[in-house]
Formats: sequence, C-alpha cells, structure tokens
Amino acid sequence: MATRTVQCPICKEDLRDPRLLPCVHWFCLECLEGYCRDKLPGDDVPCPVCRNEFQIPKNGFADLPLRAHAKEPTPSVMCEVCSNIPATVYCKVCSQKLCGNCGIPHRKMRGGSHDVIPLEPVAPELSKGRYCEKHEDERIKMYCFDCNMNMCPMCCLETHKTHTFERIETVVEQFSRSIDDEVDLLTSRIECFHGAAAQVEAENNKTLDNVKEIELEMEKRCRQIKQIVDLKASILLKSLKSAAEKEVKPHRDILQLALTELESFRTSSLELRSNGLPSDITQATNNVCLRANELLQTYVVPAEFHAPSYKFIPGNIDEFRGDSPNFIGQVVKVVHPGCCLILLLSSWLCMLVMSICFSLLWPRPM
Repeated sequence: MATRTVQCPICKEDLRDPRLLPCVHWFCLECLEGYCRDKLPGDDVPCPVCRNEFQIPKNGFADLPLRAHAKEPTPSVMCEVCSNIPATVYCKVCSQKLCGNCGIPHRKMRGGSHDVIPLEPVAPELSKGRYCEKHEDERIKMYCFDCNMNMCPMCCLETHKTHTFERIETVVEQFSRSIDDEVDLLTSRIECFHGAAAQVEAENNKTLDNVKEIELEMEKRCRQIKQIVDLKASILLKSLKSAAEKEVKPHRDILQLALTELESFRTSSLELRSNGLPSDITQATNNVCLRANELLQTYVVPAEFHAPSYKFIPGNIDEFRGDSPNFIGQVVKVVHPGCCLILLLSSWLCMLVMSICFSLLWPRPM
C-alpha cells in the first residue's frame, strides 16, 4: 500500500513517530521534545511554524494525536477471513479487511449488498485495525461527539451510553465536509490576502517611482546650487586677490623705485670712476659725494614687510539662503600691530621720493 511521506518542519526530514498539534501542524515526537526541552507539562508553547500557542499534555507529547499514515510503510495486512491472502478491500458493515475473493460474498448478501471499498483510502484507524486499549478484543469503530474522541462499541455502552456517538466512517464523511467548507473559506480569504498583498506591492512601487522622481529633481537642484556656490566663491576669491595685490602694490613700487635710483647712481658712478678723464673725475667728485649722501638719507633700509592676512568666517549652514550675498561666508582682514607704523613710513617715503624727483629735474648749481 502506497504511503505519502511528509517532512518535519524542525528536522526537515521524513516524519518519525509524528504528532499533531492543535494548529494542525505535524512534527516528529523527538523533535517536539527537543524543541520544548526546558518546558513542563501544562506550559504554553508556541508552534514552531505558526507561533500559535498550545499546551503540553500532562503526560508529555506522546499524548498528542498520532499520524498513523505518515509512518514508514507497514507490511501488507492479511485478510481477516482466510488469513492467507493480503487484504485489498474493507467492508464497512462488517468492519473487516478482506481479500478480493472473501469480499465477493459481502457484495451479494441477501439482506442487501454491504458497502465494500478499496482498502487504501480507508481511514488509518480502520486500515490499521486499531483496537481499544480498555477492551483489547474490540476495534475502535465509534466516535463520541460529547467527548470528541474515538472508542469501541463497548466503551459506548459502558461509559458513553448517554452521549451522542456515531460510526467513525459516517463521522469521517461529515467531518471531511466540514473541513472542506473551512478550507474553502480559508482559500477565499487567502485569495483576498494575495490581492491585498499585490495592491500593497503596487502602491509601494508607485511610491518608489515617486521617490525616484524627487531624487532626480533634488540632484538637478543640487547641481544648480553648486554652480551658484562655485560662482560666488570664485567672485569672492577674485576680489580677495585683487585687494591683496592692491595693498601690496604701493610697497612694491616704492622699493622698485628706490632700487632703480640707487642702482642707476651706482652704475654711473662706477662708469665715471673707470672710464672718465681725470678732469671729469675731479669736476664731478663733489656732486657724486653729495648725491650719494642724499640717496643714502632718502632710501633708508626699509622695515620688514608683512603681507596682508585674511580670515575666512563661514556662513551659518542652518540659515542657508541661495539669494543671500554672504551665504558662503565672509573674509575679514587680520590687522597686525605694525601695520599702522608701516603705513606712516610708506607715506613719509613717498614724500622723499617726490623731493628726489624734483632734485633730478632741477639739479642745484655746482
């Protein structure tokens, strides 16, 4: 007889000694015991699959329902009449497993044909020939609705006679229809959830597309802002360089003029000394000495020059505004203590230069 194999969700192998939880999930007995090794009977434990809580039976997991048809295949069941040939059919009226030959009379009874069905689809309790633990010679054939349990006919008469009970094969059909109805409802609900999940996914994709559009707009805006920042920074640096050059230029011009005057006089004096006639030397010596003394007094050794220094004060990023002229920051000049004195000396030196120019244009008579 063919046997369907099912994997245990814990060990991922074929079920061994399977047990059924109230949430209708099957597990190996050993796996359940290992899963709840730190728990005691009566404790509430979540199902490893659906997390629905169940209570550990008082005698342990062995008291949970057993899934007989998930076990390893068992040897062929022999016919209960001839005992020599494997059973292939089951008589619901007589509750007997029969071979093909022994099943023929049950189909031709005078009082009416018995319900003889193939043995394979018969419920596990019937195909396995389960017997009552209390009445060892009695098969489990009945189901008590009040106690929700299977039992033998003797149990019905002794302890369940005031209860409502029915033959298992009849109850199985009724319960199967109930299960089918519930599964149909669940299937409809599953389809609704699939539709809802698809709608959520579509909305999520729509949101992601919207975010992508915003990202592109923000990138474009950032490029525009960068262009503005680069332009204003370039203007600021250009202005700073111009201011620095403008401040250094007077000092550079004064020094260049002094060097020109001094070097020109030195060159002409050396030329007179080397190539002049004796009469030229004697005639010009007095003027050379006077002019040299004048230049030495005019162009004294200059004080050490300090180039202008600037400090950058960044703008407040929290108050950033693209239309603010100083949103990048400000540049301020750092004043050195000696700068005022240098400016005064520069003014005095300019006055001396002017006097030298006048003396060159209108030299004093010899």
